[in-house]
Amino acid sequence: MKKYSILSVLLLNSLFSFAQIPETVLPGTLDVTGLSSMSQTIDDLIQEAGEDDNTVGFESDDYVTLSFVLDPITTANPLGGDDIIVSDSETNCTANIFLYKVYMHTIGAPQHVIIEAKTYDNSGFRYPIYEIGYDTAVPLGPLGERDLRAENGGAYIPIPNQADIAIKVFEFVGCRQDIPIQFRIKASSFAISGNSSFTIYYTIVGSNGII
Repeated sequence: MKKYSILSVLLLNSLFSFAQIPETVLPGTLDVTGLSSMSQTIDDLIQEAGEDDNTVGFESDDYVTLSFVLDPITTANPLGGDDIIVSDSETNCTANIFLYKVYMHTIGAPQHVIIEAKTYDNSGFRYPIYEIGYDTAVPLGPLGERDLRAENGGAYIPIPNQADIAIKVFEFVGCRQDIPIQFRIKASSFAISGNSSFTIYYTIVGSNGII
């Protein structure tokens, strides 16, 4: 069978993120950094005549990292100028432990291409990284340890390409920094070759674990 070498390159724009934090949870900042790119040729997709092998996946060469910390609490300076910091992010993350769930979806992903994402259990770093009173409390709080739990056992999860649908990729207890997220594409031979870019949205939902 003759194979046609057509290069398909996908660039991930992943700089859109926002948080949905109920009133019972202090406000925080979700920060996503990094940019991933992947490429796949038609040679990798077509195995036999008439067969479209979209089970082959190609991973990104690097990671996107996600961090979430609670915002500092400030008050107006009676003398004018910059606000006065009442408690900084480290203090707030030490005294207030919540459950955070991270959801993802894409907009503008090319047709006939599946975008997948994953992380692994306990990836990233607790913030603050040192042991705090919550960690040594007996009994431990209802949210459990300040750990990260990946969905699907840490295996890749298909990301919906719809604005009104998002899928949970992982959750964590307490503030956390530098969580690595890796992507993979699984393209059909029907995908249009060439360069393509799209946007990944991250949504973090915080709760006290009761709701």
